[in-house]
Amino acid sequence: MRSIYSISTVLLPFLFKKPVCALRFFSHTFRSLYARLTFWVMLTVMIVTVIITLIVTFISSSAVLMGTKENVQSRMEIANQHINSVLVGVEVAVENTIPEVEKSLSDPDEMYSVVRRLLELNPNIIGSAVAFEPNYYPEKGKQFSPYAYRDDDSTVITKQLGSDDYEYHQMDWYLIPKQQKRNCWSEPYYDQGGGEVMMTTYSHPLFDASGNIYAIITADVSLEWLTELLVENDQDFNHRVLNVDDQEEAGLKAVLEGDSSFFYHHAYTYIIGKSGKYIAHPMRDRILNKSYFIYAEETPETVDDQIGYDMIDGKTGMEAIDRDGTRFYINYAPIERTGWSMATVIPAKLIFSRSMIFGGIVVAIMLIGLLILFFICRHILKRVTKPLALFAQSADEIAQGNLNASLPQITSHDEMKRLYDSFALMQTSLTQQMEQLKQVNEQKGRIEGELKIASNIQRAMLPKVFPPYPERNDIDIYGQQTPAKAVGGDLFDFFIRDEKLFFCIGDVSGKGVPASLVMAVARSLFRTLSVNEPHPERIISQMNNRMAEDNDYNMFVTLFLGVIDLSTGQLHYSNAGHNPPLLLTNKNQENQKVFLTCDSNLPLGIKNSWKFTLQETTIAAGTTIFLYTDGLTEAVNMNHQMFGEERMIDAIPLSTDSQGIINQMTEAVNAFIGEAEQSDDLTMLSIRYIG
Repeated sequence: MRSIYSISTVLLPFLFKKPVCALRFFSHTFRSLYARLTFWVMLTVMIVTVIITLIVTFISSSAVLMGTKENVQSRMEIANQHINSVLVGVEVAVENTIPEVEKSLSDPDEMYSVVRRLLELNPNIIGSAVAFEPNYYPEKGKQFSPYAYRDDDSTVITKQLGSDDYEYHQMDWYLIPKQQKRNCWSEPYYDQGGGEVMMTTYSHPLFDASGNIYAIITADVSLEWLTELLVENDQDFNHRVLNVDDQEEAGLKAVLEGDSSFFYHHAYTYIIGKSGKYIAHPMRDRILNKSYFIYAEETPETVDDQIGYDMIDGKTGMEAIDRDGTRFYINYAPIERTGWSMATVIPAKLIFSRSMIFGGIVVAIMLIGLLILFFICRHILKRVTKPLALFAQSADEIAQGNLNASLPQITSHDEMKRLYDSFALMQTSLTQQMEQLKQVNEQKGRIEGELKIASNIQRAMLPKVFPPYPERNDIDIYGQQTPAKAVGGDLFDFFIRDEKLFFCIGDVSGKGVPASLVMAVARSLFRTLSVNEPHPERIISQMNNRMAEDNDYNMFVTLFLGVIDLSTGQLHYSNAGHNPPLLLTNKNQENQKVFLTCDSNLPLGIKNSWKFTLQETTIAAGTTIFLYTDGLTEAVNMNHQMFGEERMIDAIPLSTDSQGIINQMTEAVNAFIGEAEQSDDLTMLSIRYIG
């Protein structure tokens, strides 16, 4: 942008300063028609070029900034997911340990073995305690808290945590979950007398049969790896995205030793807690020692103060600030589960440096091109304009959009007569084509608008909020529909009534708008009939009878309908010519992938009063039911090979959630078909019964 500004400061005064004198000079110099045309053409091209260059530069700068923002947010999301994966793993480990604690209540000394096993099975946990209420075991004294931790050699050591010097009943990690009666993560702290490291603690209260808290089970997670994770991520971002060639180990070492000038030439990331204190930062001396607001108050700006408040409030955003004459962009986003917030700071000159160089090169090339264009236009116009004097006025009117402009009369029969005929034919043709194009565009726009509305209506009919039941922990559901055209004929639906999960998946014959209409009817019938009818074979029979009535176009629907009793795992189902679902189980410590046994019934809409069979089975806790349409198994690649059931069975994962199963299956089928066009609607539904 600086290059464009420098060029404009030279050209614009030359073009516009003292316009009367400039025009008088050129009127004497360029008396001929071709010279004046050359001048005005070049003047117009130059002005338009400058305007377009400024607009393109502005748009490209905005695009670069937006691209950098998206890249930063993507990397922050990856780091966020990495942090959350560690924290979730700790939470799950603690949950799995609670039954062992309850089992060992009769033998308090067994608690040392419980917390030891928790550390041995979970390398991310550096310490764990079961801190009992005062005098819970009178023979053990007022404070009894078996504690296990890792020493410098990663050896697990156990000890009694509570003492006169370490009154854990007054610690935040004990008081806060006790008062709130819920599990929570503590603010980071340096644990003196416990783990002796910077850590955060996950605390989970334990309740007796009367609902009273009798102990707090904790898991300590060291935060030393956070700074290392951020520094590694910043190094990769500076090198790959911002093209910082001098990002070497020496630069990182300078940061760790307190060289603040590094931050004016490189991007870096930090994390602050709920109070604004640094939890992770490239300069380790700031961690848990100083607050973000201390540095924000040193600047006259108020934007950085507001950024700090937004971060501790858990907001997401991107703001620009100035520090010591240098402009920075700050991207910030919350870290789930903890109340912390992460921010990445990037110097503006790193974002726009390459676009400025590119802009300067483009401007230089355009100036050279304008100079070449000037001489070419001057030469061509000198030759062409001589025989075109009679057509000058008419050509100007046509160029301004007046397609009905009158043409001069030509009496000769040479090339000028042919030019006259061509102009007349062009006028007539342009008028007709403009009218036809207007009609075509109107029709096309109307059709596209209607298809878009139909697609939106169809998507709105299918479940789109996942997880659908976040308050429940006994079921995990995720579904996805990918139509082959603007609208499709596949459907899936589910809802819970009377602690029973009603679900279905179907495939309408054909594709496009007709199939989407039948799909809407089938989905509405499923919802309407299953509200009061608990038996799947009756629901599917009534759906068949209604769809078979007046089925003049012989369209049918393959459908699988099931009902799961969430309290017992009893599955009742009925199938109407659809692909059998795939069951993913862990039976007798062996992972199994088997198809559910389904009777072969007719699809819906073919024959009225068809008797559909009822089948039932019991699914164990942890079983996943994977339902799909033939758009998955019949997906075809460039070599006309089908994806098939064998590839589906091999590609489907066993140990992941429902969304992970469908995401991996989508990646597998997309990798298989490559650049081939999608031939059929693809719908998948995964239901994991947790029990």
